[in-house]
Amino acid sequence: MHVSPAVAAAAVARLMQRFQAGETTFHDLHLVAADLRHAQLPFICLIDAQMQQANLSHAFMPGADLIRARLVGSQLIGTNLMGADLLRANLHRANLQRVLLSGGQLVGADLSEADLQDACLGSTQLNGVNLRHANLCGANLRGANLRGADLRGAILRHTILDGASLVGALMSDGTYQEDLSLVVEDEVAIA
Repeated sequence: MHVSPAVAAAAVARLMQRFQAGETTFHDLHLVAADLRHAQLPFICLIDAQMQQANLSHAFMPGADLIRARLVGSQLIGTNLMGADLLRANLHRANLQRVLLSGGQLVGADLSEADLQDACLGSTQLNGVNLRHANLCGANLRGANLRGADLRGAILRHTILDGASLVGALMSDGTYQEDLSLVVEDEVAIA
């Protein structure tokens, strides 16, 4: 879906004006290819938002609700989403390098082929999340709940998984994690 830069800029200007006026909950907004770099949007609710190819790099959005948001191919490099709710959000092929998502909710989200290098996902709820072919190099998943997650083909080099729950997860090598014991490989850091 191609959106002209002028249309995307107008959508961002309307959103920012409404947010600064005190409105915090938005449904079905079209923010395709929106430039929200460095935006200050704490606790914003963008339910069912269309945000494909948007750039939210270095945005400040702790506690945001992005339930069922479509963020396919979006840039969220270094974005602060601590405690955010991304229930069933679509982040296929999104760039989330160094994103802060600790304590967040990503239950049932699609993070397939996403770049989560050096992401902070400690104590995050990732139940049933699709992480197929995702890059999790150096990501911190300490204490995360990955029950039933699909990690097939995921790159887990230097990933921190101490205290993470992986029961029922499909691992990067295609094996099924049946219990709490996990074979330690040299590319995965597990306590």
